[in-house]
Amino acid sequence: MFTNDKLTELNDTISRVTKLTDSFAKFPRAIKIPLRLEEEILSDSSATDAILGSTFNATFDATSASHNGKMAVADNLQISTLLNVITAISEAIFVINSAGVIEMINPLGAKLFGAPAEMLIGQTWTDYLQSPFKDEYQSLFSLWNSASDEANKVTQFNHGPKEIIINRADSTLLEADLSLSCLPSMKIGSEPLFIGIMHNLTTHKAEYNKLRHLAHTDKLTGLANRHAFDDALQTNWNDSINHDQPLCLIIIDVDYFKMFNDQYGHVNGDKCLQKIAQVLAEVLPSNNAMAARYGGEEFVVILPNSNPLTAEYIAKNIQRRINQLTFTDIGLPAQTKISVSQGIACERSGQYRTPTALVCAADTALYRAKSTGRNRINMSS
Repeated sequence: MFTNDKLTELNDTISRVTKLTDSFAKFPRAIKIPLRLEEEILSDSSATDAILGSTFNATFDATSASHNGKMAVADNLQISTLLNVITAISEAIFVINSAGVIEMINPLGAKLFGAPAEMLIGQTWTDYLQSPFKDEYQSLFSLWNSASDEANKVTQFNHGPKEIIINRADSTLLEADLSLSCLPSMKIGSEPLFIGIMHNLTTHKAEYNKLRHLAHTDKLTGLANRHAFDDALQTNWNDSINHDQPLCLIIIDVDYFKMFNDQYGHVNGDKCLQKIAQVLAEVLPSNNAMAARYGGEEFVVILPNSNPLTAEYIAKNIQRRINQLTFTDIGLPAQTKISVSQGIACERSGQYRTPTALVCAADTALYRAKSTGRNRINMSS
């Protein structure tokens, strides 16, 4: 899930880091510093200034500078400064080479991968991706390397922001968004570096799913609301037409509900609707079916890939179970009963031209059920 603010934030971060590294490229290359001298140099600020001829503090992460001999020497001032920059920035950042090996990673980045930085340095970053993201990024890097070889130059690379799933080192999964870009001005020898910027989406996704659920759920009954029903009906209609499968619809109306409210009050009327909603949720024949509150005391059931016989069976089950409802648990007399009228319509081989026509047919069947005595089921012809 990417908002405009999130995209702007990611782009700003990449732009900021790129500008910093490009500006560092303008400084003269520093004298290479053997690692055995690193501790001595870092402990003596005057020696550091003398060797680098700069006010920059050339601190190095010993682990990131020594894995597998890939960074046996501090190649230049750019690299050391980049390491300092990514460590200071409050984003999860890692730097990889063209082979996908992690060269640098800041504390926030290591936290998202679920392992200490010293464990991650030297590892192939795609090993921490869940399929199909692992295959996708491996293919992208393969194409990038091929393009660069053919052109005999560094090919620009920018990918994302994109949602990915990380297989963390502690065996848990983490949803994140990732933006990956090439930093051609930053090189170890002749090898370009890539910078990855990540954001943990766990909280954002949880909030999004909660809001989405609220937006599609009827607050009183817990069933799908009218908006969710409209979306589901259109989706199931398209599937029905495209795959020549039947689609049935049941519209349900509570009989004499106004009288129930007048006699027992609106609070008990709401509890009555909740009981009916529970029945509808329990009788659905599959996870693909949907029960929704259509409005007021009206409900609707969508039955994809169901024939009229199945729809009628479901309607009879609804009728029987609602007739058996009792209300003594909410303080009403034992003789209190409720019933519903139902109208069924089924799309088969182009019988109806639109989903609206299907709803109208079910609604007409419901009207006939109510006009012939209520507590009845009527099938549209």
